[in-house]
Amino acid sequence: MNNQINQQLHALAESDYKAFNEKLIPTKYAILGIRMPALKKLAKELATNPNVETYLENAEFTTYEHILLYGLVLGQLKKPSLETVFRYLDPLILKFDNWAHVDTIISSLKIFGKYPEEVLAHYLPLKTDEGEFTKRTFVIILMDYFINETYIEKTLKHFSEVPQGQYYVDMAIAWAMSVGLIKFYDNTLPLLEQKAFSKFVHNKSIQKARESFRVSPVIKELLNEMKMK
Repeated sequence: MNNQINQQLHALAESDYKAFNEKLIPTKYAILGIRMPALKKLAKELATNPNVETYLENAEFTTYEHILLYGLVLGQLKKPSLETVFRYLDPLILKFDNWAHVDTIISSLKIFGKYPEEVLAHYLPLKTDEGEFTKRTFVIILMDYFINETYIEKTLKHFSEVPQGQYYVDMAIAWAMSVGLIKFYDNTLPLLEQKAFSKFVHNKSIQKARESFRVSPVIKELLNEMKMK
């Protein structure tokens, strides 16, 4: 099955897109250059294949796209159990070495929205893990599935407790904080007032929120005045 998948991936590769992604995505993995719609289409075909478990058990991870494909297949599985997703995703997370792996795959796992308590408990250890992209994974899980009425206060507390100082972690926190400011301004603003983050995260959170068309000019000006000098 791996040989067939490799052939399909290489057939979808585009040299121009490969060059574009190599500039955009810092990764140790070779990049083939496959556009996301084509990769998602292949993932859907694999997820509905009767032999999908054979793929999940024996997949290879030799390129950037191999890892993306595997994660996208997990997101396309028909009525999987949460335990099944955990089983295959947990070792995959340890292979993430760039922001695109994290952001693309985590956003595809819609099952996480159905089992928030279980997901949060399972991935809480990632919050203080040493790895840059394991911590980013935790932040992106929170951003994608826990910025809502039920979890906003708990989520904001977690954001403030994630160890800072690694670029892709800090950028994830800032991005997530900007989403908090957009969706739950009154809940999120106190963390900025308390200066709960480093100068970089604080100011980047404000910048990203001010770039949103969903934030009013008045709020944008108020946020601008809160930037750390």
